[in-house]
Amino acid sequence: MSKIETEVLIIGAGVLGAATARELSRYKVDVTLVEKEVDVGWGITKANVGVVCQGRDTLEFRPEYHRTKLLWKALPLMEPLCKELDVPFKRVGAYLMIRNLARKDKLDKLAKRTESLGLGTDTYLPYSELKKREPFISRDIKGGLYDHAIAVVHPVCLTQALAENAVQNGVNLMLETEVEEIQTGDSYFSVRTNQGEIKTRYIINAAGEWVDKIAAMVNADDFVLFPIKGYVGVLDRDCSELAKSLLAILPEEPGDMNIVVPTVEGNLLFGIQLQINRRHDHSTTEHMARKALENVRKIIPEISEKDIINSFCGYLMFRNFEIGWHECEVAMSSRVSRFVNMTIGYPGVSASPGAALEVVEILRNDGLRLDPNPKFNPYRKGIPDFSVLSEKERKALIKKDPKFGHLVCRCEMVTEGEITEAIKRGATTLDGVKFRVRPGTGRCQGGFCGPRVTRILARELGIPETEVTKAGKGSAVVPLRTKQLLEEGN
Repeated sequence: MSKIETEVLIIGAGVLGAATARELSRYKVDVTLVEKEVDVGWGITKANVGVVCQGRDTLEFRPEYHRTKLLWKALPLMEPLCKELDVPFKRVGAYLMIRNLARKDKLDKLAKRTESLGLGTDTYLPYSELKKREPFISRDIKGGLYDHAIAVVHPVCLTQALAENAVQNGVNLMLETEVEEIQTGDSYFSVRTNQGEIKTRYIINAAGEWVDKIAAMVNADDFVLFPIKGYVGVLDRDCSELAKSLLAILPEEPGDMNIVVPTVEGNLLFGIQLQINRRHDHSTTEHMARKALENVRKIIPEISEKDIINSFCGYLMFRNFEIGWHECEVAMSSRVSRFVNMTIGYPGVSASPGAALEVVEILRNDGLRLDPNPKFNPYRKGIPDFSVLSEKERKALIKKDPKFGHLVCRCEMVTEGEITEAIKRGATTLDGVKFRVRPGTGRCQGGFCGPRVTRILARELGIPETEVTKAGKGSAVVPLRTKQLLEEGN
């Protein structure tokens, strides 16, 4: 078991923790980022639909709310950040629509408030104009507001890029490292993990679903997190033309959500918000799927159950059960010095660059010396996406590395070269490869490429195929070889 010392320990490598680690890597400060999963971005971040919210899409955003300030601080940062990290960023725009003209006053209030805050002018469009722009919307739609600024990113890819760049700039990343106990001292914390002890001056608690549990270890919390479960369905790429922009219906009752979101890869996502649930229960049910399909057909009637290729569940964490969503915490604990809690809920991905800047200021104001890191490099080159390259670029890539000429995933056109590069950058599981370069995300969901990716992982990691997992411990892809299975049968 190891025993290390660090100035700043960040607990949780979701988008908030990774963004903070990357921001701190700008300075000559010793930073350690720990994550209990086998890869980064696999908690709340993984279940995010990737909308880069602009703080103008709901009346719940108020200038006095902390989360609104963090979001607006992040607004000018997200697109340049994605360019630096070579992560796809796609502006899609959004339509917030109504099915009853009596609700138009809500849209009028939203448009007036948006303009009064200097965020631009959102245009109200009647059904006839909406139909020209989005031909597949339901006839029941009466009109809607158009917001040109809405964009999408891939939240896990962004988190991977943030963590990768942070490590390039000196951050120590420890995966499969779960915090078990924290003891406070006069000037240091002693953190016991399953990988050994970590002695640290500051703790940044960005543990996602478990922020309140980590804070409770040192009585550094004055809040409780309530997990609100959400269901998301994934549509085949063949459905990409059904919606060019984000489409949503103004909620008709509390907790209601009808939304269709284009992704940077070309799929469409749709989803519903559900009820309070046991945290870390990511199971899906037939009831959820049917309800979500019923809701999305209120927007696009042509969507069928045959178009759904996958589904998943995730959480929004509401602090002290404030459904208004204005409660968040990016602040030094009022009870324990040098302990910073980070929990935003919605919109965590959008606000992450602003939240990271906030943490840096908190540490600086508390006396942490933050001299600029002269070796800091903000740029990170992404893995080449063979499917979008020109013929000339493909030939040049294959000439440089013949593995790029071997197609492994037919649905998404992913090559062996991309997969081996993903493994070099830290992927050790099928899901780790999937979230970096997409094999297994198409119509067949890994039916064709899964065994091939398994073989490549085994080869590159130098392990038997029986040790390759889907998502870490307890998820072996090939539990036994055929001969072993036959022997056990005898």
